[in-house]
Amino acid sequence: MRYSLIGSLLIGLLALPLQLASAQEVKKFVITAEEKRIDVGEGFRYDAWTYNGTVPGPVIRVHEGDDVEITLVNKGKVAHGIDTHAAQISPGRAFRAVDPGASHTFRFRAEAPGVFLYHCSAPPILNHIANGLYGAMIVEPRKGFPPAREFVVVQGELYGEPDSQGLIAGDTKKMSEERPDFVIFDGAINRHVGEPLPIKAGELVRVYFVNAGPNLVSSFHIIGTLLRTVYVGGNPENRLKGVQTFEVGPGNGAILEFMVKEPGDYPLVDHAIARVYKGAVALFRTEGYTPAPGGGSH
Repeated sequence: MRYSLIGSLLIGLLALPLQLASAQEVKKFVITAEEKRIDVGEGFRYDAWTYNGTVPGPVIRVHEGDDVEITLVNKGKVAHGIDTHAAQISPGRAFRAVDPGASHTFRFRAEAPGVFLYHCSAPPILNHIANGLYGAMIVEPRKGFPPAREFVVVQGELYGEPDSQGLIAGDTKKMSEERPDFVIFDGAINRHVGEPLPIKAGELVRVYFVNAGPNLVSSFHIIGTLLRTVYVGGNPENRLKGVQTFEVGPGNGAILEFMVKEPGDYPLVDHAIARVYKGAVALFRTEGYTPAPGGGSH
């Protein structure tokens, strides 16, 4: 009887972790696709296709090993979908096109850490991404990262010239020819220039960066400092040190860390410099710093 009781206890203890794992909380996200006229900076507007009413869509953040459930609700006028690069799953089952007024739910386990693009999966995908259906998904590694001030930045492209009223109509021909009129961070031209991102000298800064494209490779560069650490794809196993400029292709991501030594403004640019004049510039500003009139770099 004694051995039977001990055996039963051991079996129960061995089974406990499996029961806990199978019953872990599912991280659920509801993403709505809808058309919306948005402000893209410099007095211009765009009739965008959005996730949850914004471009980029909301940041989806989970931990390595989490079970994730995503529901796409289509309130748009055409079919839309959602494809996250964090999911290792049958595309036909998960990333299907969803008709207007319908919804679709899929689940997956976030097995790989990193920073990933999610985007519309309905054809023609080129138009859907260019029109604004994209966002960032972060899968934090089990062991985490050192403490840092964190930002999420998503690069995108706008195709079409503004009319006399400042409205930009998407230009499919330019999309197919890879000729954007504007290259943008976080959905707007010159985003974070008028309202810089706050940092401190001597503080570690971590940028979760995704290039939504749909076409151009980004040359990520911060003027005035080196990238102390770059995690390719956002995976801690893929680590580079002392990088000046790092290329991130469309549909890819990276985690980029830096630290500035003195007060000032530190521009983030796509170092394919023509794109700076198309809007691919942002500012990191140390707290308490007041810039002098004039000046500039690159």
